[in-house]
Amino acid sequence: MKLKVIITVAFLLLFASMAVAQVPPEKKTELTLADREAWQKILHWPDDLEQQWRRSRTTNDRDQSGLAFYNLGLGRYLVAIEVHESAYQPRYLFMHYTESGAPARLLKLKTYERDDDEAGTVSSKVLLEVEGKVTFDDVKKQLVLFTLGRGTADCGSLVRYNITPTRTVPVEARAYGCYDDYSLGITDPKKWPRIKRL
Repeated sequence: MKLKVIITVAFLLLFASMAVAQVPPEKKTELTLADREAWQKILHWPDDLEQQWRRSRTTNDRDQSGLAFYNLGLGRYLVAIEVHESAYQPRYLFMHYTESGAPARLLKLKTYERDDDEAGTVSSKVLLEVEGKVTFDDVKKQLVLFTLGRGTADCGSLVRYNITPTRTVPVEARAYGCYDDYSLGITDPKKWPRIKRL
């Protein structure tokens, strides 16, 4: 009887420790480098991109995690993971994470670029790793990606995305070509021409 109790207790302790190990950290704000390391073990973004981020860092500040959680409601989050530091626009991966325990998913983003030709030809790509300045619209629960065509911020693209558990859906995109004549540039991306076909 004692052996059965000991085995049962040992099994319960083992199960409890496994359950605790699988529970993600509650911390989603003011993240440190240690928090990033903990979240990488849970979310499993690619190790090669994690190493790329570490090599690109210009500081050893442990309070700069390059990781942000945006609340989508109902225990769902958009996770922005910086994978390369840059002077004016870093590169990111995005993941959909849910507290329900479903596996986190990498999300692809459709990006846009307008040529400086007379027709203003628009091209698009679907990418896992994107560059730009990231903001989140808390009211509309939308990701906003502002990609600079060059450091003067007079060309590039501005795209808004709705987030689902499996994909990002562009709902508005604007883009402006990078002309050789800098006087043609428009620095307010909200005044760039809208892309009609998303």
